[in-house]
Amino acid sequence: MLGLHTTAQAVLAVLLATSPASSSPSTSLPTEAGGRLWLEAADTRAKVAMPSLAPLVRGVEPAVVSVFVESRVGARVDLEAPFFDLFRRFGWRLEVPDVVNKGQGTGFIIHPDGYALTNEHVIEGAAKIQVRLSGTSEMVSATVVGADAATDVALLKLAGDRHDWPAVALGNSDGLQVGDFVVAIGNPFGLSQSVSLGIVSAKGRRDVAPSGRSGLHDFIQTDASINPGNSGGPLLDMNGAVVGINAALNAQAQGISFAIPINMVKREIPELLRTGRVERAWIGVSIRNVAPAIAKALGLDRARGALVVQLVDGGPGARAGLKRGDVITTFDGKAIDDSSDLPLLAASAGVGRRVTLGLIRDGQRKDLQLTLTAMPRAVARELTTTPTSPSPPVSNVLGLELETLNDIHRQQLGVPATQAGAVVVGVQADSPAAESGLEPGDIVITFNDVAITDAPSCAKAIEATPRAALVKLLVIRERETLFFALLKP
Repeated sequence: MLGLHTTAQAVLAVLLATSPASSSPSTSLPTEAGGRLWLEAADTRAKVAMPSLAPLVRGVEPAVVSVFVESRVGARVDLEAPFFDLFRRFGWRLEVPDVVNKGQGTGFIIHPDGYALTNEHVIEGAAKIQVRLSGTSEMVSATVVGADAATDVALLKLAGDRHDWPAVALGNSDGLQVGDFVVAIGNPFGLSQSVSLGIVSAKGRRDVAPSGRSGLHDFIQTDASINPGNSGGPLLDMNGAVVGINAALNAQAQGISFAIPINMVKREIPELLRTGRVERAWIGVSIRNVAPAIAKALGLDRARGALVVQLVDGGPGARAGLKRGDVITTFDGKAIDDSSDLPLLAASAGVGRRVTLGLIRDGQRKDLQLTLTAMPRAVARELTTTPTSPSPPVSNVLGLELETLNDIHRQQLGVPATQAGAVVVGVQADSPAAESGLEPGDIVITFNDVAITDAPSCAKAIEATPRAALVKLLVIRERETLFFALLKP
């Protein structure tokens, strides 16, 4: 006896055989495809040879982990509200439970003993850290071995005595070239083990703070898609080696993401393991870029180097004889093209090391030797940030609006009653003064090495200065004396 399926096929065959030749093609079945409504591909080989990232991802994926963080903060309660009068009247104790904040990021294991890397901002303030292994629901506790906020790097240790954790190899970020393909793996929006492909768009990005955090930045820029949750995940080269830690994205742009170069991280790992933090060296100076308009007047062939605008009393630079107005052009033989080069070179040079600075002073080249000391943690963040402020429009030829320093100014700015000078109350946008970094609240005390006692004397000195001449100012800002240089237009 025929089954129902076989019977149906037989009936269908009879209907097809007896159908008129003029039947509509839309209702007839294509017999050349064996009765299917599609054509089956005969060959699965690609007609165009394209590399697959699948082998790379399979090799690395087991070492990539999801990082889950819990932090506890005290709940905010309005204890002045009338409701709490009853508690105070009877001496009752009010207990308010902590609020638990939860966060998520990515990390990757770098050693079979269970050491892993992620971003410092992922685990910042964490009371509890757990990681989930790739392709499993297994959760493992982790502790922070060391962290560095300046470069946004943290070293974790997974709990347990296991010594066979899957680990990924670290590569050479210095060997990356703009245009090289890179792969990012992470957990964007909690979508674990997401893979994206892009290219290196730029290297050495120090002029950005896409996450809003100051620090010692030297980002790799890539267009590999990175979203919230990717932070701390690996950026890989085509050999499957880690060349960066995905750290930040530009939320106002599309296809622009940033990663910390792995070579920078390699230099920090031993210290993070040994002491839990990174000790950096410093010169004890505050610096700015040399404005193109004044480069020639300072004795430079082009705008380059780091212009010294402030010296820390007793710091290595001050002890070695650095002066405000010096332009540092080399650090231990390495060229300083942009002022952002100097903090990075100095920070990683080593505490106690003696180095040579090449500089231009009053148009003359000079070498200066100094011994680097440990950077105070309290000032590390300030030294890597260039402050800016809005500038109201004024009509002064240099872009300055000045008033004679009076008792009200002295009280507001915290300077002695005997201090004389001209206080900046406005700076015109796109003016020489704005370009040099002068700000409202600055007190001009010398103009081309001549003391300034009031606003009229400063205005007179400006008027007497020839056009295109170099103007040198000493300025008090927040009880510190800074040097500024600009050209009179």
